[in-house]
Amino acid sequence: MTAKTSPNKIVDTLRSMIIRGALAPGEHLGQAELAKRFGMSKVPVREALKQLAAEDLLQHDHNRGYFVSKLSLDEAKQLYRLRRWIEAELLAGVRWPTDEELKDFRRGFEELDRLADMRDRLGWAAALEQLRRSIFELSPEKVLLREALRLWSLTDRYRAVLPGDKSGSPERALVDALERRDRSALLSKYHADRDRVENLLISVLGDASADTAMR
Repeated sequence: MTAKTSPNKIVDTLRSMIIRGALAPGEHLGQAELAKRFGMSKVPVREALKQLAAEDLLQHDHNRGYFVSKLSLDEAKQLYRLRRWIEAELLAGVRWPTDEELKDFRRGFEELDRLADMRDRLGWAAALEQLRRSIFELSPEKVLLREALRLWSLTDRYRAVLPGDKSGSPERALVDALERRDRSALLSKYHADRDRVENLLISVLGDASADTAMR
């Protein structure tokens, strides 16, 4: 690993851990510990931490160092509002999938079930992201799709704090509607799931804010 690429690899690894919830909001990231973990000097580690702070994934305290940014209900509401608008626009213009694409979606759900049974949370999240992306790639609106992908990366760390979904995969409902070529049902199912997720966020993050205020 060269000195030039080391900070990038550290950034990618830490970013993934943050957005998947492996590093908790408020957790301290010590430069010495990270340097030992990655097997390199503090210099590339410091560069990586500065970059993640510039992305607002970390907060820097001059006296205490770097901490994983805490979750904000206000930020979450705004990010999910943007997601709802962009994703609804994408779904409103998607083409109907071919039979082979529908088979690929079903195979994707089988893989999700397999990873869930193995309790492979990171693998499951990656597989879900790929499946979700395949659905939205049916839209010709590539600029909006690019923005949706960016927003997904920003909201992944919020999704990580939500309780598990016992109501069934919302993506399955979307694929069912796509298979029936029912655009009204497609959008209805999508908005119903957005309502569910946003209400969960308000419940979880609202409770967290109340707990903080009482301390």
